[in-house]
Amino acid sequence: MLSRRQDHRHEMTMNTDELSPRRRQTRATLVQAGTSVFAVRGIDGASIEEICEAGGLTRGAFYSNFSSRDDLVLAIIEMRTSENLDRLDATIQRWTEQLTTTFEVPEIKALMTTFIDDVFNEKKQTVAETITEQEIELYCLRVPHLHARYVELNNSQFERLAALVTTALDVAGATTKQPIGDFLTVIISVFNRIALSAAAGKAMDEPVDIDPSLIVEVLMHLIDFCPDDED
Repeated sequence: MLSRRQDHRHEMTMNTDELSPRRRQTRATLVQAGTSVFAVRGIDGASIEEICEAGGLTRGAFYSNFSSRDDLVLAIIEMRTSENLDRLDATIQRWTEQLTTTFEVPEIKALMTTFIDDVFNEKKQTVAETITEQEIELYCLRVPHLHARYVELNNSQFERLAALVTTALDVAGATTKQPIGDFLTVIISVFNRIALSAAAGKAMDEPVDIDPSLIVEVLMHLIDFCPDDED
């Protein structure tokens, strides 16, 4: 196993923008299949054959899209994070339009609860997706060359998330009481813990229902909603 990981030290996921619709669909199917199998078997315990069987595809289809299981892991990180950020971006744009066209001043806590609930319900993640996210993080910590790429991807996506959150805060006339990086680290940690608790004891294909109340309480302590108010 060690030699196989060393052979793929420089592997990178391909630019999916240049792929045909059929090829993109095949990759998406393998990503979904990998997510399901990793959640049940763990990444080390999952075989290429199991992933192909879960997706109804052949080994040839797998290796024409991914150089290895680790390459698939990176693709899962990229695809899921990109989709989540796109949905958050769309939600922020929708709320920006609503807030800029209303003359009513909403109650802050109620507004935040509705917004967070809207973000979570845009597309509920499944139990398998929740477990696999945690599995990938732990797996990447154990694989040095994969961890380097994992950190690179996370940093890039973290920057986009910071920009989106900053935009949302600007619309609400608010600022964070801590640097944006520390703020996001706390919120992401709270979300992950809530998601794992909500996933416990459920079937892998069930959606995870996230209760926004704890995240809202944390946000109320971390955000200044009247940054220009000297009083």
